[in-house]
Amino acid sequence: HWHGTQVPGEWIIDRAKLTPTVALKQTNVEQRRAACEMLGWANILRKLKAKTIDRDNDPQVGELVEVNLPDLREKAKFLRVQCGTGREFAIGIPPNINKALDAQAWIVGLEPSQFQIPEVRA
Repeated sequence: HWHGTQVPGEWIIDRAKLTPTVALKQTNVEQRRAACEMLGWANILRKLKAKTIDRDNDPQVGELVEVNLPDLREKAKFLRVQCGTGREFAIGIPPNINKALDAQAWIVGLEPSQFQIPEVRA
């Protein structure tokens, strides 16, 4: 089980058998979600060769990418970002957003004109 969702044992025992293709072809949406969590969306997007739409120089602002995913008519958009600890994340973004900075604004519920990059203090 992965966080309460029953998954094939091989996904736990031999992670190499769990690929983005295997994960995204799962018909059971809970198993698909679990598989994507196990792989990490940032890794999935890299392996699926997501196309960069916009990239900010600051990795904490991120890179807006798009990719074809099964069961979707439109390309899916994600913001790939790096947090202050150096970990990489990918966050699903609405299809109408075309700039990484605008995606950051959307994530925190602001209009792009209201958003300011947070100050990082060491």
